[in-house]
Amino acid sequence: MPTPTPARPRPLRTAASWIGGLSALISGLVGSGLLTGIQGDALTGAIGAVVAVLSAFGIVLVTERRVTPVADPRDDSGRALTLDTGEATR
Repeated sequence: MPTPTPARPRPLRTAASWIGGLSALISGLVGSGLLTGIQGDALTGAIGAVVAVLSAFGIVLVTERRVTPVADPRDDSGRALTLDTGEATR
């Protein structure tokens, strides 16, 4: 299997990184005393609610166009992607 190129879009990984980063930032602010535990829990809950809403109304629709399906994969022009096995076609 070829190694993925760094330029390949990875929208799901990007979204998960942002969510994880925000959660880690909130935990750090609570740990340093800049936020109380209740404030940290409220912010984490708000992030969870926003993620749930985005998931229901948009993330799937936006990212689905950027992911190659396993069944019937096609290029941007709609041509079927095929595996070149090295055999000559007849």
